[in-house]
Amino acid sequence: MIPKATTPSRSRAPGAVALALLGGVLLGSIGAIATAQIYTWTDDQGRRQVSDRPPEGSVKDLKVQGRVSSGPAPSAPAAPAKGEERKGPQTLNEKALEFNKRMIEREEARAKQEKSEAEARERAQRCEQAQAYVRSLQQGGRATRLNPKTGEREYLEGAARDKELADAQRTADSWCKPPAAAPAAPAAPKK
Repeated sequence: MIPKATTPSRSRAPGAVALALLGGVLLGSIGAIATAQIYTWTDDQGRRQVSDRPPEGSVKDLKVQGRVSSGPAPSAPAAPAKGEERKGPQTLNEKALEFNKRMIEREEARAKQEKSEAEARERAQRCEQAQAYVRSLQQGGRATRLNPKTGEREYLEGAARDKELADAQRTADSWCKPPAAAPAAPAAPKK
């Protein structure tokens, strides 16, 4: 007869070790949260500010909540010089601000793109309409215009028709050429 292999008996349930580890991690994180300091103050514009970092410069009504160490009071982090990045990990607030900034920039870029596409579609449509009118005038079709005084339709003949064709050609040229670059800022008035 072959002896049967025995396994050592377990004194703990399989999930007990994992549960104990999880409890230790939770207790450690609660301790870290409990020792954090919260700074509350009123800024120069009279708005109430709350942060996990001390304010820069002098402020009104500074209150510190949380455990205060017996060492010297923490100083405000030095602002990085222009062109210089701040070293160290970003705070959650800084990450949120950067994320919001990226989302706003993305939305602005999308809106700008949509606007330029709509303008391009409108230019193309107006160009086609103006070119069709020019072709109609060139092929000898009847050209009419409403009299602004009487509201009646008047037929254009001779010099009036030639002037209408020249105006229509200028209009078609202006709609069909690529849009000009953004206009420069207006010059300051001369004194």
